Amino acid sequence: MCEKINDRLNGRLNGSGCTDITAYEAMKAVRREERRKLIAELKALANRHGYRIVSTIRLKDMDGDTPNDE
Repeated sequence: MCEKINDRLNGRLNGSGCTDITAYEAMKAVRREERRKLIAELKALANRHGYRIVSTIRLKDMDGDTPNDE
């Protein structure tokens, strides 16, 4: 039950079902930094191959997605 509630509130609840904004904000910052590093790597890869990225890069977390989900 807690896992379903946790999913609905995007990770704002701890394992006991209580709101834990500090942990949520910390995890959000970690995910943001991971995305920034990934985008920097994608830009560097494009540059090495003679391309540059000219529009927004949208990333979607694949946790729980099916392999063919777009």
